[in-house]
Amino acid sequence: MLLLGIEAFSQHMLILQRGNNQKTRITYQVGEPLTYLQKELDYYITERIEEITPEYIRLSDNVLSLSQIVAIDIQAKDERNRTLRNLTLLPAAAAVLLLTAETVNSLYADGRLSYDRGSLAIAGILGGSSLLMSQLRYKKFRVRGRNKLLVITRQAWEDSL
Repeated sequence: MLLLGIEAFSQHMLILQRGNNQKTRITYQVGEPLTYLQKELDYYITERIEEITPEYIRLSDNVLSLSQIVAIDIQAKDERNRTLRNLTLLPAAAAVLLLTAETVNSLYADGRLSYDRGSLAIAGILGGSSLLMSQLRYKKFRVRGRNKLLVITRQAWEDSL
């Protein structure tokens, strides 16, 4: 039992970090899928992480040093994307709500279906802004400049929080 506890605390984690900002760190642990772009390849590969050490990362079908990784696909991993996805829904929901209210009002007041030009314009703007915001997602973490890959132990991670 004690041996299992020591092994769990000595497990390494892969950290994606921009500069010194610890709030936007993205972590990968053993068992998680990693989608990466390797040097000299022009396509992304997705594999499961089997072991992380300071020298290399052993994946399900490959062993890589950190210097071989050019970029990592973070669309599903980055928590900021969840926030952006939720913010994208707000203008779309507002457009639907506005059109629903305009429909109910026109049926009640006039007895027929009609829309005000201003309401249609506002609903169109809200829908368009929702579509535009849906494209604002963090997709790739490129390892260059201030972006760096770090390998730390779970204990060091918990101590830094």
